[in-house]
Amino acid sequence: MRRNNLLVALPALLALAGVMLAGMPHPAEAVALFMLVVLLTGVMWRFVGERPSRLQTVVNLLEALREGDYGVRASGADRGDDFGDIARRFNELAARLQDEQRGLHESLQLLSKTLAALDGAVFAFERDGRLRLVNPAGERLLGRSAVELLGADASMLGLAPLFDVASGEIIAHGFPGQSGRWQVGHATLRSRSQEGRLLVVQPMERALREEEAQAFGRLLRVLSHEITNSMAPIGSMVDTLQGLLPGAGHSLDAELDADVRHGLDVIGQRSAALLRFVGHYARLARLPPPQCIRVDVAGLCERVVRLFDDARIRVLPSESLELLGDPDQLEQVLINLLRNAVEAGGDNDVLLGWHRQGRCVLVEVSDLGPGLPSSGNLFVPFFTTKPQGAGIGLALSRQIVEAQDGTLELHPREDAGGAVARMSLPVADD
Repeated sequence: MRRNNLLVALPALLALAGVMLAGMPHPAEAVALFMLVVLLTGVMWRFVGERPSRLQTVVNLLEALREGDYGVRASGADRGDDFGDIARRFNELAARLQDEQRGLHESLQLLSKTLAALDGAVFAFERDGRLRLVNPAGERLLGRSAVELLGADASMLGLAPLFDVASGEIIAHGFPGQSGRWQVGHATLRSRSQEGRLLVVQPMERALREEEAQAFGRLLRVLSHEITNSMAPIGSMVDTLQGLLPGAGHSLDAELDADVRHGLDVIGQRSAALLRFVGHYARLARLPPPQCIRVDVAGLCERVVRLFDDARIRVLPSESLELLGDPDQLEQVLINLLRNAVEAGGDNDVLLGWHRQGRCVLVEVSDLGPGLPSSGNLFVPFFTTKPQGAGIGLALSRQIVEAQDGTLELHPREDAGGAVARMSLPVADD
C-alpha cells in the first residue's frame, strides 16, 4: 500500500525536485508545471489504484466459487480490455458450474425418490463398515429409523453375514422388522477414492408365493379338466348299467345281483367323491378378486364365532377398529383359522383378539395345542398334517389375505405351548 502511495506522489516529488534545483519558475511556467503535475498524478493514481481493485474483485469472485456460490457474476464483461475478457470467461465458468450443480441436485432428488419407492432394502457402507446410506425399506426391515442406523457398524446391525452370501442367492432370513425369503446382492462402491460396500436385500417371499400359486393354479385347471372328463363317462356308465338291471319283480342270480349292485354303488360313490374333490381344490384357481370395504373387526369376529357356537372360543377384550378388506372372504379365513385352532387345542380354550400396529390391524387366533410341526410346508397347497385333511385351508387363507394387501403367518406361542395365527390387514383411514 505504501509503495502504491509513493507511485501516486511521484509526479509531485519530481516537480518539487526540479524547483529546488532550477529555482522558482516564472508564473506562466509555474501554472504549466502545476497542471502537468495534476495530470500525471491523476494518471498514476488510476494506474496504480485500479489494478489492485480489479485484482481484489477477481479474488472475491473466485472465493465465491470456492464456497459453492455459483450464482455470482462479474460486472464489466462488456469492456474491451483484459479485465472484460476475464469477466466474460468467469461468468461462463460460473454459469456452467451452476448448470452442473442444478443437474446434480435433480439427479440426487431422482435417486432419493427411486430409493424410497424400492421394495428392496438398500444399505451403503463406508470402508470401515459404518452405514452411510439407507432407504425407507431398509428402515422398515431393521425396525429402526435412519437417524438410529446411520453410523452403526454392519456387524452391530446383523448385516455382516449377508456379505458372505453369494450375490444373487435367495435365502431365508429373519430381520427385526420382517422374516421371509430374500435375494441378497452386494457390490463394491468407490467414492472420492474411498472404497465402500453396497448391500441390497430384495423381498422374494410374495413373488415366490405368487409363482407357486400360478403354477398350482395351472396344475389344478389341468387336473380339473382331466378328472372331470373321466368322471363324466363313469357317471354315464352307472346310469346305463342301472337301466340294464331287471326291474321290480324280476330277479337275477342272487349273488350276481348283489355283486353288480355293490359295484355300481361303489362307482357312484367314488365318482361323486372325486367330483367334490376336484371342485374343492379348484377353488384355489378360481379365487374371485376381493371387494374391499371398511370392515368393523369386532363385528366380523363375532359373526364368525356365532357360527361355531363353541364355548372353547373366547373373544378377548380389544379396541374398536376398522380394517379394509372383503368381509365375506375374511370370514372364510377366520373360519379356517378357528377350526384349525379348535382341532389342535382339544379341550383347551382358543383365544381370538385384535389390536392396531402402525398402519395395520393384527387379528390373532391362539391355541394351546401341540404347537407347529417342524415342516416348512404348512402353506403349500395339498400339504396337510391331518389324517383326513384336504391341504388347502391355510394355502387358500393366505392367498385371500395377500390379495387384500395383507399377510398371514403362523408362529409358536411365546407365553405358552401351542401356536398363534397372525393375520395383518390395512387399517381403514379415519
